[in-house]
Amino acid sequence: MQRRTAIALIIGLAAAAAAVIYAGAGAVASALVSLRVSGLLVLVLLHIPIVVLMGFAWFLVAGEDPPAPSSRFVWARFVREAAAEVLPFLQLGGIVFGLRALGRGRVIAVGAVSAAIDGIIELTAKLPYTFAAVVALLTLAPRLRLTGLLCLAVAASGVLVAILLLARRSLSSTLDAIVRAINARWPAILKDHFDGCDVRACFDQLLSQRGRLWAGFALHLCCWFLGAAEVWVTFRLLGVQLSLLQALAIDGAVMGLRAFGFLVPGAAGVQEASYMLVGAVFGISPAVAIAASFARRARDLVLGIGTLGVAAAGDPLFVAGRT
Repeated sequence: MQRRTAIALIIGLAAAAAAVIYAGAGAVASALVSLRVSGLLVLVLLHIPIVVLMGFAWFLVAGEDPPAPSSRFVWARFVREAAAEVLPFLQLGGIVFGLRALGRGRVIAVGAVSAAIDGIIELTAKLPYTFAAVVALLTLAPRLRLTGLLCLAVAASGVLVAILLLARRSLSSTLDAIVRAINARWPAILKDHFDGCDVRACFDQLLSQRGRLWAGFALHLCCWFLGAAEVWVTFRLLGVQLSLLQALAIDGAVMGLRAFGFLVPGAAGVQEASYMLVGAVFGISPAVAIAASFARRARDLVLGIGTLGVAAAGDPLFVAGRT
């Protein structure tokens, strides 16, 4: 773990702890207890179809001649999500373990390039979703100052997407360097499968298949909106009655504000503060708002640990890989 990442994680955890103290540790614990194990199981089951759709979006981005079946991409996406949530301090760890789960040889090479493009598409699809959240907030609370901060987050994300889309040549060169760095950092896991792979040519080929890219965009946009439905269910399980429009405003705003915590692994502290800020707009107590954030993290941990356990059972290098 790099020093800066460790410092950011410590600061984030301290911020999360401060939020719990502010809201009242007992009140937060009481709210979480009201969720119950059955409620957590419901959240886990609801999230599985979303990850399946994200995996299929990755499969579409992999081109008209994908190196693996769609089911393999779906499983690899589960592993990507699991590693990113369970091991947030491991930079690029989610992608590395996802590629390992995808397969070997050309599968990994194409998977690495398509994963990068899929990530850009997912970020692009987040823009209209966050914009929808801004509209919802303006409709429900026209004079809310938080809307300005959210607009700033949307603008920053939009600039980043524009840079990624316009700097195509630079992006392919950067991707090539990243691929080589990944292979050099985790050779035991990836087994030098990038050797002889023309990353730039693969990148250009996948970008030329516009229909599949747009289909991937549509799936990711659908997944973002399904996230609002998850928030609606989460708060109902915690005893808070929200409308779907309010759930959209909360989830979209939280996802937008999380952009300010990109340096913090898992957006620790940033996510909790975001839930508190947006939840207060709709009269949700800080304790319940933090409980909703913790419920989301618990869902990801349960699903992530289970996924990595299955992956490790089938491939020892998931737990034994070394440089």
